[in-house]
Amino acid sequence: MDIKKKLQEFNKRFNFIDDSSYNEEFIKFKTRVLNIFTHIDNHVSDKGIALFCQILGIPEKWVHLPYGKSYSENIINALVREDNEKKFYRLLQIIFSFLPIETSRNIYYEIEYSREKLINQISEAIDLSNINLSITVKKEEVIFYPKGETTLDKVLVDEVLSFLNEESQKHFIDALTSYLNFSTKNAVKSAESIRRSLEEFLRFKLQNQKGLKENIDELQKRLKSDKRDSNLRKIIFQIFNYLDTYFNENSKHKDGNIDDSENEFLIYQSGLLMRYIHKVIS
Repeated sequence: MDIKKKLQEFNKRFNFIDDSSYNEEFIKFKTRVLNIFTHIDNHVSDKGIALFCQILGIPEKWVHLPYGKSYSENIINALVREDNEKKFYRLLQIIFSFLPIETSRNIYYEIEYSREKLINQISEAIDLSNINLSITVKKEEVIFYPKGETTLDKVLVDEVLSFLNEESQKHFIDALTSYLNFSTKNAVKSAESIRRSLEEFLRFKLQNQKGLKENIDELQKRLKSDKRDSNLRKIIFQIFNYLDTYFNENSKHKDGNIDDSENEFLIYQSGLLMRYIHKVIS
């Protein structure tokens, strides 16, 4: 059942306008996450909890019980305490990227708690929430990144991740991760990761080890030999050349001043180019 769609239909029928502020929407999302992660500490090993505390740079605290037993509330308490939106999303990324989440089953051997189940529940919470957050899953990798236009995210991020080869996929994921933790420094990292992703994808498709600049020319030769439309070839050639110049000036050799809109544009533009190349070069 699409809960969000049904609520939207109700709002439309009754002309109901939800005037919640963005901060109120984030608080709702945080509450949904806390409901999902209530028992998270019970499903992470002591070693995993120690790693979590080390990553955050916080002291390990254990609740001691009689007979030498103890339990942790380190993870859930960190989620409860964090009110900064981006830092809260970073906690989610840390949990799914680094912590070994254990699976538990009931007496009927049905899964009650697992990493996959948590991912599905977080995805549903994001769908229900009007916040600037998206999630995509590629094999074992869970990636949180700022929400763009829904259709573009699906076509130019999720679908692109599904066909990239290992090397180009790694750099594309790095670009998304740096974009999520936006800062001028991380935007430069994201741009350089996009450049590397394009470079490795062209190497994969053209079956060589040439650099990006050389393979832009090789791509044109391949498209021409395949009798692709000449005007379209010119457009692609110009876009690639402009991007190559941009990377040289802002990420490859210099520390550029890249803002979030430019960073987003680079991700979508590279996704569009790689999607086309994937379709026309087998």
